[in-house]
Parts: sequence; structure tokens; C-alpha cells
Amino acid sequence: MKKIIILYINDLGGHSQAARNIKEALHYKDSQVMVLNINGFRYFYSYWEKIVDVIYTAVIKHTPFIWGRVYDRQKVVNNLLPIRKWVSRLAFKKIKRIVKEFEPTCFVATQAFPCGIIADFKEQFSLNIPLVAVVTDYYPHRFWIDEKVNKYIVACQVAKEILVSEGVMADKVKILGIPISVKFLHSYAKDEICHDLGFKNDLNTVVIMGGGLGLGPFERVAWERDEMDHDFQMIVICGHNKKLYKRFIKIKEKFKKPIFCFGYTEHVHKIMDFADIIITKGGGITVSESLAKGVALIIAHPIPGQEERNVRYLLDKNAVVKIDNEYQITDAVRDLLDNKKKMYSLKEHAKEISFIDSSLRVAELILAETEEDN
Repeated sequence: MKKIIILYINDLGGHSQAARNIKEALHYKDSQVMVLNINGFRYFYSYWEKIVDVIYTAVIKHTPFIWGRVYDRQKVVNNLLPIRKWVSRLAFKKIKRIVKEFEPTCFVATQAFPCGIIADFKEQFSLNIPLVAVVTDYYPHRFWIDEKVNKYIVACQVAKEILVSEGVMADKVKILGIPISVKFLHSYAKDEICHDLGFKNDLNTVVIMGGGLGLGPFERVAWERDEMDHDFQMIVICGHNKKLYKRFIKIKEKFKKPIFCFGYTEHVHKIMDFADIIITKGGGITVSESLAKGVALIIAHPIPGQEERNVRYLLDKNAVVKIDNEYQITDAVRDLLDNKKKMYSLKEHAKEISFIDSSLRVAELILAETEEDN
């Protein structure tokens, strides 16, 4: 029997969503496959998880430039390698236990940290179980690179070229897209979505969202859109930011324009079918979902490092509009609403570089790796 372990970190971020999407796709392709999703931090280092999450979230929210300065620097990677090896050894006992109990036929990692731990374990104990690295941004960073990784799954040709330039063999790297839910394979009529979610069918729709963590100046962005002369409705998706969601529920009646608020929702695929414009950050999962639905994207406040690189790739493909601060969002929204040709062009470029069936492609490769190993 095929038994897959998928490792990620942080239950609220894009890496965990990618892991869930892969699990969903594996069961879609093979209902008999056993899949175990594991939060690597929580399982291997339960005492450290909350500390690391708090520090990371605080840095990203309040001092993102610090993250940008250390992100993917060769010197940083080299200096941290001995520390990574030591940290990996701390996890070996638990990896041995899960290998013995679950008997996995393949490891999958949607984040570089647990990928490195499994790679070190494979090297230390000459383990022959395949390891598949699923890169959830458009530019892979150096922490992903390890010769014990059997296959890399990336979103685009640029990502493959980066890995190859760092010494990864070309035949190890497959361009399959960033895994999004199989729900995105289906399209829904606007009348049906209006009936299900209560939206207005006679207005353009602007969606404001900030990924699973719901980061960003949501309220200010919404108020400024509310002052625009154009007629449209707003949909705000707060993700797991419960405080922000409660705030919007409290103030929504004060808006002049129709506004609909969601916390974490299973209806993102339907909302994106309905949307004309999405204002968001540059997270790999959210961007890939939007591209698959062919939505006009305005990217604001990308996190320095991985998200800025995502935006750079998307700008090169003419698939997004990037603004440098929230005060430029009004002009960007007005420009798209007034210039239907530009909006259509953005949507077409988005579809051209999207992988709407990415998770199924990823699942097929993982299952194939398992078969080859057997």
C-alpha cells in the first residue's frame, strides 16, 4: 500500500494549505492511498513551535525589511548549515519512530525546513524512501537544495533554471505549478454564487484578502475603496485573523458600498469565480489560485523575500499590477474598472501562466515516485 507523509510548518500559512491540497489530490487520484500530514515544527520540536511562529509573524508584520535582508543570502545559508545539521539530529529519534510505525513509501515537503531534516535523515541512515520537494513560491531559495531530494516540483521555467544553476540535475526538476485545491477545477455561474453567498449580480466585485494569516491594512484599504465614485461591491477575506473579522462584522453597516466579510472560508474558489479584481499580497498559493481563475490581480505589500520575488515573476509575465503603497490602490482599481481592455489583458496573461490542475499533476508525480521505489 502507498503511504505518503507530507511535511510543512505553520498550520495557518500557505505551506500547510499546499499540503492539504496535495492530500486532497492524492485521494482524488487514488482513494486507497494513505496520507499523513505533519506540522514539522510541532511534531519534531513542540516546545519551539509557538516561539518561532510568534517571532516570524512579528517580524513579517512589523519589520519585514529584516526578513528581506537575510532571505536567501548565500552567506546566511552557509553559516546556518551546521546549525541545521544539529537541529536535524534532534528530530532523528521521532523520524525513526514514524518510519517504523507508518512505513511511508514517499516523503513530501512543502517547506524547506522539514525537507532539509528528512534529507539529513536519509543521508545519515542510507534511507531509500523518495523525497519530493514542492516549492510553493515562483522563486526557490537555497535552503531547498539538497542532493538527497529525489524530485523538485516548481511553478515555472525560471524556478527550474534557478535550481539547475545551483547544481540540481535538470531531470530532477518538474514544472507542475503550485498545488491548489481540486475545487478550482470547477467553475460556477454568477447566479449560482449569488444564491449561495448573497452577493449582488449587477455590480463589479473587488476582493480584498491577505492569505491565511490575514495580514495587511485591510480596514484602511476597505474605507478608501468605499470613497471611490465607481459602483462596486467589496468582499473582504480575513483568513484566520479572527480579530480582524470581528472588527469588520462590527463596522460593515457603516460602509456606503455593499461589503461582505469572511473569516477562513472554504468558498475561495467560488469567490474568485465571482471577482473582477483581487487586492492581495504576493503569497504563492493565493496568487496561483487567482491566476487559475483568471482574475485581475493588484499586489500590495508583498513580504520582502519570497513574495517580492513572486511579484517580480508575475510582472515579467504582465499578469499583475503592483503598487508600492496602499494609497496607490485607488488609482489601480479605477484604472482597471475604466479600462476593460487592460483588465481583460491581465486576466488572459494570468490564465496563460496558470496550472489549474497543478495538485493533480503533483499527485501523479508523487504516486509515480512511490511506484518507482517499489
